[in-house]
Amino acid sequence: MGRAIAGAGDPRWVLAVRCAEALQGAVLPPEKRQRLVDLGKRLGLSPFDANLVIAIVQDQARRGYAPELCPSQGEAQLRMVPLPGYTDADGARRRRAMATAGWLTLVLAGELALLWAAVGG
Repeated sequence: MGRAIAGAGDPRWVLAVRCAEALQGAVLPPEKRQRLVDLGKRLGLSPFDANLVIAIVQDQARRGYAPELCPSQGEAQLRMVPLPGYTDADGARRRRAMATAGWLTLVLAGELALLWAAVGG
C-alpha cells in the first residue's frame, strides 16, 4: 500500500537517490548519514522517516544491487514512508473538523430560522 512515488521531485525519491550516491558499497559513513537525515528534514520528512528511507536503500545495496539501482529496487518499500505533511491521522482529523463545522452550520442556520420566525420576518 502507501502512496506512490510522485516523480523525481518526491521527497522520498530525492532522499533515496542522494543516499544511493553516498553509499560506499552497502556502507554509509556516519557523517554522510547525518547529512542525509538533515536533507530529509529540509524536504519535510521526520528524522525517523528519513532514516527509514536510508535503511531501505542500504538494504537494497546489501542484497547486491548496484547503488544506482537501489532506489528503484526499493520503490515498493519507499511507498510505505508517509509523504511529508500528510498522514492518515491528519486526514481523519480533517474529516472530523469538517463534520463538526457542518453540524455547527446547520445548528446556527436552524437557530437563525427560529429567530427570524419569532420576530415575524
